[in-house]
Amino acid sequence: MDIDHAIMAGAKYDRGDSINIQGGFTLVEMMVALFIFSLLSVAGVALLRGAVDSNEVTDAKLSDMAQMQRLVSLMEADLSQAIPRPHRDEEGGRVAAFISETGSGGRGFLFFSRGGQSNINNKPRSNMQRISYQLNEGRLERRQYETTDGGSISEPAELLDGISDLELRFRDKRGQWVSNWQTERLSDLPRAVELRFEQNGRKYRHVFLVGTGYL
Repeated sequence: MDIDHAIMAGAKYDRGDSINIQGGFTLVEMMVALFIFSLLSVAGVALLRGAVDSNEVTDAKLSDMAQMQRLVSLMEADLSQAIPRPHRDEEGGRVAAFISETGSGGRGFLFFSRGGQSNINNKPRSNMQRISYQLNEGRLERRQYETTDGGSISEPAELLDGISDLELRFRDKRGQWVSNWQTERLSDLPRAVELRFEQNGRKYRHVFLVGTGYL
């Protein structure tokens, strides 16, 4: 009886061991599983890379939009508060209230005075401020003078870069658009300014009212 039990137990052990071996993965199945896993890993990395690239492109576009909005806001605020006040240069000569020149290489294309300057530090100065916009090697910059007559000029604040083909038009008091601003009186201001330029292959056009209270 003991011998029969031992034989039966041995037979069960052998059958169980054989079942475990038959239930495992073969080499081919393991290679297929690893291949599928590698495909999923590559797809995951590509998806993550695409998401990162998309975020970088989005951030760059948002930065460009923010810079453009900053330019529009500044020029709108400056030109809407332009005042018909001629100023004096370093030699004491009278200069027109609004001057326009086009060109590059550090040349300014807009010069005028504006009101509404805040005086946070309570310095002995008026609320008027002389402003200039210039195109310097593809960079659109803004400068401001310490005083309306003469005085030192601030370091340029860069607003946009990659600018080319900058053009200006002005709406005169007769309602006509002209390419060159020429004044009959030193205190004359245009009614509006149209600014056209190209930035990195894209064309832009902005129109600003000048001195809304000016008649």
